[in-house]
Amino acid sequence: MRLWYIISDIHGSYRAFRNLLLHAQLVDENNQWIGGEAHLFLLGDYVTSGPDSKQVIDLIRSLECQVPDQVIALLGNHELLLLRAIHDKHHRQEWLANPEHWQTIASWAGANEELDNSLQSLHIEPLSTQTIAEIYQAVAKSDPASDLLIEQATQQWRFNHPHFTSDLWEVWSLFLRTIEADGTLEWIEKLPVAHRANEWGLFHAGPPIGFDGNINDLNNQFDVLRQAGSFAHPLLVSDGSLNSPVGTRRWWEEVSQVELLLNRFEIERCAFGHDPKAIEPRGIVGSVWDKAVSTDPYMRGNIEGMIRIHGSCVDAIYTDAAVSILQNIYPQRTFFTVNRLIG
Repeated sequence: MRLWYIISDIHGSYRAFRNLLLHAQLVDENNQWIGGEAHLFLLGDYVTSGPDSKQVIDLIRSLECQVPDQVIALLGNHELLLLRAIHDKHHRQEWLANPEHWQTIASWAGANEELDNSLQSLHIEPLSTQTIAEIYQAVAKSDPASDLLIEQATQQWRFNHPHFTSDLWEVWSLFLRTIEADGTLEWIEKLPVAHRANEWGLFHAGPPIGFDGNINDLNNQFDVLRQAGSFAHPLLVSDGSLNSPVGTRRWWEEVSQVELLLNRFEIERCAFGHDPKAIEPRGIVGSVWDKAVSTDPYMRGNIEGMIRIHGSCVDAIYTDAAVSILQNIYPQRTFFTVNRLIG
């Protein structure tokens, strides 16, 4: 009987990611695989926001080496944004203007002394996991549909770092050199954007509308466009485009459209991340039409959640700490460590 775990949108939250792996008994205290024949599917967005992007990616790469046929990682829109910044100077400036991306750069500082020194000279210090979690939990509790508090936090970060607009190109160059040297960049470039597992299709954001082909065709065309630097192509739009597997949103709202998309990609069900407000409010992974399952657990808010598929049953799994956070945010609802979604 199959046993699959699906985790999405880790966003540099190494501790939360590792807690989930320990909770599912997939790894031991030394991060060695103990999950037997279980499979782990990771749906992208390993970087940005949290302070430990490097640790997250290092752990994923280690697990891939230990059980290469059982750990499958996909590309998320935040990995795509990094690739786009590397390819194009305009997008590089845009990428560097986002404080959350500096969390990613800072996570590699320990691997390069020059990079560490450059960040210190700019007085750039990453926000702690707890600080980030407090910001995102406050967002969910005050207005689940609004990103206003996140925007305010971004402005506060810039205010606290007056050197943020200084010459940043040396830091960028050192960061790029570091992720090239340790193999991270090559690893990101090889990530697929979709995966088929039996009757399930796995995407970061969802199946793109208007694409003519199956999942293999999608991966091939996406890779060709990425290598050509065609980041303006609809397939490679990082957010808000129904035509992009890493950027689509709200494609799941109409059952007829869901069925059309699933049939087009020759799948019966779909798991996706990207949007913590998809189907359910922030932090609550859920399902709709018994066909589409959202897997973004709002890990930025330190909510440790994932999907488990055991045989034909689909469950939302939370750690005890995550249940406590969710009960605090949504006191009118009841949460358990295991919540049946399908089956």
